[in-house]
Amino acid sequence: MDAFGAGVALVKVMLHISYAEQGERLSERLSDSAKHWKYNPSDLDSRARWDDYQAAYAEALQRCVTDAAPWYVVPADRKWYRDWAVAHLLRETFGDLDLGYPPADFDVAAERRRLYDD
Repeated sequence: MDAFGAGVALVKVMLHISYAEQGERLSERLSDSAKHWKYNPSDLDSRARWDDYQAAYAEALQRCVTDAAPWYVVPADRKWYRDWAVAHLLRETFGDLDLGYPPADFDVAAERRRLYDD
């Protein structure tokens, strides 16, 4: 049983990109018509308050961390690394859960005989 007592494993991940990387991604969205759908003009308004957002994220992470469910801040400037890091966290968590397939609720040998005794 986990710390929540309900068979739940919680993995909290914050994907963090740098100011420079965010600027590059916004520029790509404006330069490539196939990415215009990703762009929101309010992104620039939010970007102007970068430091405020970083302080708010730090406070939220600090207030919401527990031993049973820590936060993992994953650098996300490089998507290959972001994907690897999150996959590694999930693999590690799954490994700790001692997962397995449920046992058959029928007589396997009897069913095998039924299958092959056609």
